[in-house]
Amino acid sequence: MKFLITGANGDIAISISRIIKDEFKNSVVEGTDIIKEGPGEYLYKKIYKVPNPNNKNYLSQIKKVSRDHNVIIPTTENEIKFFSKNYNKFKKKIVLINSQFIINTFSSKVKTYQFLKKNKFGVPNFCFKLNNLKNFKKSFFLKLDTGHGNKNYEFINSSKKFKELNKLDKRKWVAQEFLGNEYQEYTCGIIRLNNFEDAIILNRRLDKGYTYYAEVVENNYLRNILLNLAEKINLEGSINVQLKINKKRYAIFEINPRLSSTVMMRHKMGFKDCVWWINYNLRKKIPKFKFKIKKIKMIKFFSEKFI
Repeated sequence: MKFLITGANGDIAISISRIIKDEFKNSVVEGTDIIKEGPGEYLYKKIYKVPNPNNKNYLSQIKKVSRDHNVIIPTTENEIKFFSKNYNKFKKKIVLINSQFIINTFSSKVKTYQFLKKNKFGVPNFCFKLNNLKNFKKSFFLKLDTGHGNKNYEFINSSKKFKELNKLDKRKWVAQEFLGNEYQEYTCGIIRLNNFEDAIILNRRLDKGYTYYAEVVENNYLRNILLNLAEKINLEGSINVQLKINKKRYAIFEINPRLSSTVMMRHKMGFKDCVWWINYNLRKKIPKFKFKIKKIKMIKFFSEKFI
């Protein structure tokens, strides 16, 4: 079995490669990236250098590189979108991505907000493109509409800070309600494959947009919301939901339509959504396992460790 993982030097790709090498013995794991040298170069049999997926030559190069691979796992947002749009050009391959609807909807924070609000899920009080906001009225959290993680995000709480935003391309940024310190933040993995569905809820702490601490939480109220969401979007794969909750409300502020950076943490905790998703696509194997809530905490430095 030959796997090809895109964005090979990224955190998500490295975690997935480690999982595959551990779970799928005797498999070959190779990668692609815009640069060959990086933290993942010693984990793959080979890393192929490819252009950015927006480059006109990307299609021909990725088809050539993936010719002998059975499974392609895109890990970057731009490549996930590319494979979603060009799925029919890879009919003989297993491409581990979600449906086009899920990718198109949840790759945008504004579209995510609009879909969730329409379907009566808890959301921030507002989320709209920055170019729709002409004057500063109330504090908000500044985010890119596409892309994930907290890099370059900022709390805008004054007219002075608001005026400084004129240098930005306001069509690419959104103003979202700032959910403050009275809220607890959770990152939640959801998987749904045929008649199998499961979810894991992690209370987390962040550093520069990356989870370095996670603790499994038992919350049937949130679990039911997550599984209802999976049914509503006809999920057949894995997604990551980020939300905040206080005593009065919960608000989903972001959904990653892919395996997330906590995939290795979840895997070591026993929630093996990456493996389940691959096995389902390879053999139509439906997991019989249900994640059992345990008091598990994990810290991630250079690798994951239970505490």
